[in-house]
Amino acid sequence: MEIDKKQKIELSDLEKKYLQSRTDYYRFVIRNEDKAILARFGKIPDNWDTYKQSDGIYLTEVVKTRLSDVKKKKSWELKLQSLYFFFVTNVEDKLLSVFQQRDIDEEELNETVDSISNLILEIDDELLNIKYLLLTMAKRSISDFYYLVSAYCKFVFKRNFNYEKDIKLLLEETIKIFKIYNFTNRNIVNLLKTNEEISGLFTKSSNEFGWRMNEFAVKNYFEKSNQAVKIIELNKLVRSAYEYKKNLLNYYSFLKFYYNENDGKLFRLNFINESLKIKLDENKITKEVFDSYQLIRESFINYKNQFEAVGLIGFGSEKLSYYELLDLIFKLCKIIEFYYLRNMKYEALQLFRNDILFYVEKEVLTLNG
Repeated sequence: MEIDKKQKIELSDLEKKYLQSRTDYYRFVIRNEDKAILARFGKIPDNWDTYKQSDGIYLTEVVKTRLSDVKKKKSWELKLQSLYFFFVTNVEDKLLSVFQQRDIDEEELNETVDSISNLILEIDDELLNIKYLLLTMAKRSISDFYYLVSAYCKFVFKRNFNYEKDIKLLLEETIKIFKIYNFTNRNIVNLLKTNEEISGLFTKSSNEFGWRMNEFAVKNYFEKSNQAVKIIELNKLVRSAYEYKKNLLNYYSFLKFYYNENDGKLFRLNFINESLKIKLDENKITKEVFDSYQLIRESFINYKNQFEAVGLIGFGSEKLSYYELLDLIFKLCKIIEFYYLRNMKYEALQLFRNDILFYVEKEVLTLNG
């Protein structure tokens, strides 16, 4: 089965466009809104002793106190969002990139782990209401991190997200996911080398797999090395690759779940879009603000459609897609099967078939069908 590389390139371009539209919305709409709010609150004096009453306007002490409290609260909220904007959006973007198996520099990922550690410290100290911060950022379309971890909790742990009980657990889970990514990324190099090493053992065919194993070539492959050592290496490699395949399938399935329009990301984008339509009709926002948000929604829809068009077979690393990984695992399985048959290790073969080979062969046939 051929992977459509053009579709994958288009998917990457659409994702960049979506991320850029979200960044532009924050820079040119949200920041301008914040500046306007701060300008209005700037008219409230820090010290009422020097305040001079305007003609026809009389403020009671109660009103003055309330205005001062509102100014402090709102100013603090906006400064807090600005301060944690990078931490939160950085974790969100990197987590999604890991799920999608994008190329991420290891040092850059380690810096994101520092961002997560900062959030965990704030949660432990309880100095800041991180839940309120995350929900506010989601409401203003700055970040969807709250709903991302909520969806992950529901998808992986099969329970509804409870912020107080789950947020720290999910942040620590994110660190584990990043560590798995770093390990897997290094292991992909070995998988690619192995793929090149065994490529000569298979020839193209018109059968349901698209190739046929050359048993004479496999026999020579084993005889050129210490067979006992080689079979241990192959077993270790195929099991590691099989675990990676399971992770990829989980990531793909989760993203489909998270993106959905019934209760997922597209649902929230549509909900906010309808709310902004009402505000536009009531002249509470400008058309420029509405159009900027529309661009985010439309960019995401285009990306989501392309994500689904590429599908599971094209999902994964640019170096090794899901289907390419599955095909490599199946070839390794057939080589191991050949060794067990030739050496009459029928019990070991049966265990291997029950553990991996049966499921891999079934999946290959399903995807090829």
